[in-house]
Amino acid sequence: MGLKKNMVSNVVLTTSTIVISFITFPYVTRTLLPQNMGNVLFVDAFTQYFIVFSSLGIPFYGVREIARFKGSKAQQSALVSSLVSLQLGLSVLFSGVFLGLGFFIPALASNFNLVVLGCLTIMASTFSIEWFYQGTENFTYITKRSLIIKLLSVAAIFLLVRQANSHTAYYFILFAVVLSNALLNFGNYLFKLAGGFKVTFNYRAHLRPLLVLFSINISVSVYVILDTIILGLFTDAINVSYYSIPLKLVKMVWVIVGGSSVVLIPRVARYYTDNNPAEAAGLLKKSLSLVFIVTIPFAVLCLFFAKEVLFTVFGTKYLAAQVSLQILSVVPLIIGVCSVFGTQFLLPIGHEKSILHASVCGLVVSLLLNFLLIPHFKFIGSALACVAAETAVCAFILAKARKQINIQVDVALLCLVAATCAITLPVGILLKMYLQNMLLLVVVGVTYILIFASLQYFVFKNAFINSLLAFKKAV
Repeated sequence: MGLKKNMVSNVVLTTSTIVISFITFPYVTRTLLPQNMGNVLFVDAFTQYFIVFSSLGIPFYGVREIARFKGSKAQQSALVSSLVSLQLGLSVLFSGVFLGLGFFIPALASNFNLVVLGCLTIMASTFSIEWFYQGTENFTYITKRSLIIKLLSVAAIFLLVRQANSHTAYYFILFAVVLSNALLNFGNYLFKLAGGFKVTFNYRAHLRPLLVLFSINISVSVYVILDTIILGLFTDAINVSYYSIPLKLVKMVWVIVGGSSVVLIPRVARYYTDNNPAEAAGLLKKSLSLVFIVTIPFAVLCLFFAKEVLFTVFGTKYLAAQVSLQILSVVPLIIGVCSVFGTQFLLPIGHEKSILHASVCGLVVSLLLNFLLIPHFKFIGSALACVAAETAVCAFILAKARKQINIQVDVALLCLVAATCAITLPVGILLKMYLQNMLLLVVVGVTYILIFASLQYFVFKNAFINSLLAFKKAV
């Protein structure tokens, strides 16, 4: 399947994810209110953390190895059997650990029904094998399946989540999404794509690279997931909400930024296998340009219009999270740059240890700042620790990537984005005197687009933007 078609599929997938998130998440946060929403987010942080433990780096390793075995169904099937069997055993182990914690940690014991659903989610994630379809570049299937399940989940949320105490129903729907993906993915693999499957523990050949990737995932998860757990243990569900709700909004932008990552991993790996680093560098430059186009305007919007964003998306109950959103607004830009040179470059060419070292650096910064700042600043402390940790990781990744490839930046594109923001911002601040909330954001957004288009057409005439507008082969 061509890279262009894969990118189109991913654009459809990421766009649908964003649209559906903006439909469902504001409704859920308004319905469940900060207390129950905080309980769900606290339990889900444990769930996601144990999924990281049980997956042992398989999602990234699987994509790379499946792509490497392209054309050999027997080798791919043997790999799937080994990795699924390994993850299944670990899922059983860590589900048991999670259940045990549910009896000893009061915040989990009071939400034990959510803990049970979390354990079932851990088990179901074993059979999702999304990495198999990404490694075979079957993004059309991923997109079709995801769209169907997402639409069904939207209907379920509006039907079942109707009151503040509907948090169990909401978390059950999240589990059902994971289970449905697993049943469809693994069923499709067994009946159409497999060269055979059997439970096997022949995983020694994969253990060393998996342990490296596992170490990376554990390090990263400390400041992506464990910060929520630390905040919940030191404070309460309300503070968890005031940190996690803006973070959820930021993650919606992460989805857009990271959409090209899984598409480019197998392609960059092949370019380096074929000794063609120039092509890889060109892909990375264009991926970096996409990061700038999306994340810089988002950061400016959240910095200067945080109150309007929170009111429009989440309602009045979350306006206290304004400072948290302003701090976290730069995270998609930092992670986007890090993803380009880490996930899309260093990982495919086999430099997992560089990513591991960067992740350990982020882990140290995150743990130190979380424990220092949360007791004094609560959810704001978590937001500051998150930004500091991501910045440390990004700086380390950039330093390592520069030794392997000539980093190219489209400076003209950066100037175009900066100029558009500089013109739009005072207009938006002036409009605050006359417009409020959603109407203000819509007008500011339209103004930005019009100014961007005008500067592009009359002044900058950037080649990359022109290629995107003309839908030429931009990657």
